[in-house]
Amino acid sequence: MFRFAIETYEELRDGVVRNFQEQFNYITHQTEVPETIDISVHEIRKSFKRIRAILRLIRWDIGEELYHSENGKFRDLSRSLSSLRDYHVIICDLADRFEAEELLIPESRFIQFINHLNDKKELEYQHLINTKVMDTIRNTLKQSYVDVQLYDLRRLGPHTIEKGVKRIYQNCLKHIEKAQNELTDTALHNLRKGTKYLLYQMQLVEEVWPDYFNNYSKALKEATDLIGDDHNLVEEIIIINSMPESLLPPADKKKLTDALNMERQHLHEETWQLMGKIFTEDPDSFIKRVNSYWLLGRQTG
Repeated sequence: MFRFAIETYEELRDGVVRNFQEQFNYITHQTEVPETIDISVHEIRKSFKRIRAILRLIRWDIGEELYHSENGKFRDLSRSLSSLRDYHVIICDLADRFEAEELLIPESRFIQFINHLNDKKELEYQHLINTKVMDTIRNTLKQSYVDVQLYDLRRLGPHTIEKGVKRIYQNCLKHIEKAQNELTDTALHNLRKGTKYLLYQMQLVEEVWPDYFNNYSKALKEATDLIGDDHNLVEEIIIINSMPESLLPPADKKKLTDALNMERQHLHEETWQLMGKIFTEDPDSFIKRVNSYWLLGRQTG
């Protein structure tokens, strides 16, 4: 796996292009020689998020038209793998919870339920093969490897860090306010995406002051994991409630969803406590500090 960071000795343009291309290479490798399909799909989707975080960093420099075109392309490629990933996560989580005796339904019925989900997952896998999704990803990235060298990145500089990071930070604050007011699944999901993009941008610039950015990134990672766990529980509840009664009677559905909703409450409490520590500054103060670290680190690196 390539290290996702811009080196202090690199020109910003060179670091951006290199990180793009290394992510393209990593994804291509995962499509060609997957360790296992579940691991590869997970790694590919993470790399696409890193790519889109870079695009958000340079958005002001490359312009809205190119940004939206490229972001949409990589978003759609990642989405083509989302169902397979969702089934894998849900099956593993439910199995762990049942093993820990957190899901109080008969074992025979639980096995039936999991077998049903495994059948659904197998259908998604066959669809991925039949539609040659991995070939599409590989061919698209082969062209993208060339395309990023043609981006107009001549004007990249400190303003790139300022504008790119500030926009993401501001969006995170908006998502926090909306999620706290509404506490809807969509609002929480948008908060997770925004926090994840900020995490990857902090990793990109971390070499200018590793002690600060590493610690901040760890906190962001913990927050995205908490919201990600909550999102997985939401998906599990949706799937449970969609099961036919012949497979999962109403009483068992209620036992399962009650247990998962209780876990969601605990996750929400942890999430808001952590978010209160991470997002303590207004956008101007935050980006002023990040940009000063960037400039100082680049001078002494």
